[in-house]
Amino acid sequence: MARIDNQLERCLAEFAADKSKDNYVRLLCAFRYTDVLVPSASPGDGELPFANGGIIENRFRPYVVFFPSLNRRLVPVFSRETEIPADFKAGKTSFMHCRGWMNAIKLSPNDGVILNPYSRQSFVLTKEQIKILASFPEDKNF
Repeated sequence: MARIDNQLERCLAEFAADKSKDNYVRLLCAFRYTDVLVPSASPGDGELPFANGGIIENRFRPYVVFFPSLNRRLVPVFSRETEIPADFKAGKTSFMHCRGWMNAIKLSPNDGVILNPYSRQSFVLTKEQIKILASFPEDKNF
């Protein structure tokens, strides 16, 4: 296997090759301790950005995509910029740590997240898996 510099991508490749419990836990740990790129909803997607009597609301709302093959509404997250297709239409993309995107996805109806959805290897984290991920300790050295 070729050397992969990105910890999350390396753990994803290892899990794809061998879906063992240890590789699954390593993949979840990599999600927990690796920043990912999270696209925001485009202005005009869903609701107006005004609340509280016309005051602009500065909340990050993630972009949600319906994936017909999975029959799920998922928040796409990316391990690096090169994983985002050139024709991908969303708002601004921001690097976020795990706690940040876990809080952000609560702001839009969705069924979980999908890592690198347009790549050869992708991975879906369901709401249940995200709950497990949230229980991981904050201070672990990975």
